Amino acid sequence: MRAERSASIGTTRSFDAERINTVVQTLAILGAGAWGVYTFIYEARIKPSLEPPAVSVATNLVKAGERDNYIAIRSTVTRKNVGQAGVRVLGLAYNVIGIRAQFRDEPSETTAVPSDLGDTNSVAAARNYTLTEPGTVLLRQGVLFAGATESEAEASELNPGEAVSRDLIVYADRTRYDFVRFEVSLAYEKVDNLPVKLRLETGRDGTLALRARADCRSEPRSCTRLKTTDFGTEFSLWN
Repeated sequence: MRAERSASIGTTRSFDAERINTVVQTLAILGAGAWGVYTFIYEARIKPSLEPPAVSVATNLVKAGERDNYIAIRSTVTRKNVGQAGVRVLGLAYNVIGIRAQFRDEPSETTAVPSDLGDTNSVAAARNYTLTEPGTVLLRQGVLFAGATESEAEASELNPGEAVSRDLIVYADRTRYDFVRFEVSLAYEKVDNLPVKLRLETGRDGTLALRARADCRSEPRSCTRLKTTDFGTEFSLWN
């Protein structure tokens, strides 16, 4: 009887060990699967939603022709979503500014680099010439997209990696200007956020700018959601 009972106890212990081992393996498989699903969801949905929006701007300038003293310049502006979150473009503004250089045979006090820079953190001085800053605004264009205005407007959304290009042609008199400066301002936010209302505003120098309609001091959250990218490049009118 004792031998039979011992055998029965041994069989029961063996069965319990196998069952526990099976349960442990099952839990491990379920845990690995759950972790895989979480990792996939995190990488595909959660992580991108936590990333800040990021849009790059690039401008390609080429000479498109000329007539008399005027040169036609084609500007191709490309905006690209370089972040991981979807982006809603709210507005963009173009400013094209004509700049003239004034040359001197010898450097003057206004063109020479100061000998004592002190606490200056920026220097812009040429040896034999000065620039007629801020220049003359030759062209300005502004667009508010859907969400930025109460009026009906075209929507502009960019998925991660998506890019959109926009062309425009500007004409400059090379007898009056030595080069033109193209400035682009872009306002955007995450596509999941509530749209921030914008307005187009003209500065004292005549350039066009994008501004939030909300008072950033009383409604800081609206201004925090709004992101901007500014880009500038220059094109010489000399042959």
